[in-house]
Amino acid sequence: MNLNGDKLNKYFTLPKQAIENALGKDVKELPTFPIILVKLLKLTSNESSSIKDLEKIVETDPAIAVKVLKIVNSAAFGPKQKINRLRDAIIYLGFSFIRKLAMEVTIFEQMIQYNQPSHFNRLFFWRHCLSVACISKTLAEALGYPDPEEVYVAGLLHDIGKIILDTYGQTTYSDFLVNYKNSNGLLIDEEKRLVGVSHDDIGAYFCHLWSLPYMVTLAVKFHHCRFEHLSLSNNDALIVSIISLCDFITWTQGIGSFEAQRQPILTQEIDKIINIETIDFHSLLTKMDHDIESIARFYNFTFPSSYEFRENLLRTTLHLNKINTEYYHLQKELKEKVESMAHIKKSLTSPHQSLDTKKIITKTLEAIKMDFSFDRLYILHIDTNSRVLKIKNVLDTTNTGKPLSSFQISLSSLTGGIIDCFRNNKPYLISGATIDELKILQGLQVKEIGIIPITNDNQVIGLIGVDNIVSENAIHPYDLSFLTAVASELGRALENAKIFETFREKATLDSLTQILNREAIENTLKKSFHKAKAEGIPLSVGLVDIDFFKIFNDTFGHLIGDDVLKLVAETMKKASRPNDSVGRYGGEEFIFILNDTSYKDAFIYGERLRRKIENMGKLFQKRFKNCSLTVSIGISPYDKSMKTQKDLIAKADKALYRAKELGKNIVFGISAQE
Repeated sequence: MNLNGDKLNKYFTLPKQAIENALGKDVKELPTFPIILVKLLKLTSNESSSIKDLEKIVETDPAIAVKVLKIVNSAAFGPKQKINRLRDAIIYLGFSFIRKLAMEVTIFEQMIQYNQPSHFNRLFFWRHCLSVACISKTLAEALGYPDPEEVYVAGLLHDIGKIILDTYGQTTYSDFLVNYKNSNGLLIDEEKRLVGVSHDDIGAYFCHLWSLPYMVTLAVKFHHCRFEHLSLSNNDALIVSIISLCDFITWTQGIGSFEAQRQPILTQEIDKIINIETIDFHSLLTKMDHDIESIARFYNFTFPSSYEFRENLLRTTLHLNKINTEYYHLQKELKEKVESMAHIKKSLTSPHQSLDTKKIITKTLEAIKMDFSFDRLYILHIDTNSRVLKIKNVLDTTNTGKPLSSFQISLSSLTGGIIDCFRNNKPYLISGATIDELKILQGLQVKEIGIIPITNDNQVIGLIGVDNIVSENAIHPYDLSFLTAVASELGRALENAKIFETFREKATLDSLTQILNREAIENTLKKSFHKAKAEGIPLSVGLVDIDFFKIFNDTFGHLIGDDVLKLVAETMKKASRPNDSVGRYGGEEFIFILNDTSYKDAFIYGERLRRKIENMGKLFQKRFKNCSLTVSIGISPYDKSMKTQKDLIAKADKALYRAKELGKNIVFGISAQE
């Protein structure tokens, strides 16, 4: 094993400051890695030359030696006569097995065993680590990795950051899991948001600090992350991929590190490095269960038992996860693309008809109608949620009275021309060549339809459909080919409109908290105020101010202050209804607008929001020592005497001032009669 951790410096820089903030102390104050484990890791895998060394190391910890001998003499291994000496145990079971067993027992005894009840079940966690280690070693052997024992160690330690965080964190991992159960985000993203650092970064940092093998540290760091950009060597990329894949496999089998229905994402690189289709999962899972059976009895583990169910479930989950992962990274790349274009002039956010999606489509269909005289034209949109093609944006001058808006085609049952259109990015004339084509024609009550793919960057994002339901004139394939260029231009125009819409939305958001900025929230309030005044419907407004916010900045720095602002904003978003609006009003002050909401209901909402933020603050008490995260809220309803929305704001501000005067962490409201 290569213990040269300096190699890691060319691949990444670990966030030492963020880790120390999360743990609340200098990392040098934390316990070091057990010496016996370091010595075990350094031992060569050559059984003939290392038996004495192994015996000497294990004997230095009598408690570990007793545990090893107890396991060796258990019914699972069935020696003919009792083994009392470590040397005999090594000869009986082999150097590698005893070394592995000694490591497992040492890690469990010194780092895992913890009897205090919590939401983070360490025995459940240890079962996961053992399973990942066993299946990783088996897969490494099948794939020809040069040192399967090294992979086993990486499997045992891949989630060690969770234990470190649970033991020493300002916010323990148990505390984190309480909040994570209500989140839809990815695990490491939520760890960074709520704790300040992810478990893979913490684990890799301490593996590096403890001078553990370079390859082990690399696997700990990247088993949840993209790594293609690092240009890793073949073996480096392979060990990371093995640990990541086996971690995912164990989660699909209900053997995760904590109880949850969600699995980690499977990064795209893995499919390029490991040919998943060729893996004999049945044998792999069977071998895993066999390898840990004896230890499972020792720890009182239980495992799922239906192998066929597990294998089928695993293959299905792998397939679905590949799709979800591609979607996740495409979304992330789009976001980065938009943000990288932030230097474009602000004038682009002004409304312009050429960037209006509806107008773009309407003018395109009108132009095609004028030149080709089709009876009906429409756009078939791809609904990714329901996996269907839906007709929208219809241009129909036939007055047949036959609506198209309810027509849809399932993507999962596509055959014939439509599937060829998608695969080859070419137009197609549907004339009933297959049963599915006939069903489509019958649904539209026509003899034939032409479809032209709308593309962007060689990806089909929709279809233009044309037919002649009344005239029954033949549709010429030549015309469809000519329209390909039009559809391509339409695709680019729609992408530009999408980017414009993203910029326009971005211009309304506060860059830090990602809720409406001061200008946008004031414009929103102005519209709500006029509607309430014109239609006589209730409207309530609340101002929210973070208590003692200056102390957060002065004590922990502005980066932590920014985190507090983002947490409050996120809580306000989650607590709001779709027709409500929340925004950052300035500094540490926020505002919420409750449409069609009475003063009484607004007060109930404000109190619920105050409690949510107070509870969030309790979660971070260890992280923010001597600083309680609370807010004061001032509420005011609209009344007929108010001339502008400024009167409403002024009244809410007055209520907020009273809430502060009364001792903070209070909701104070001024009703319409006051």
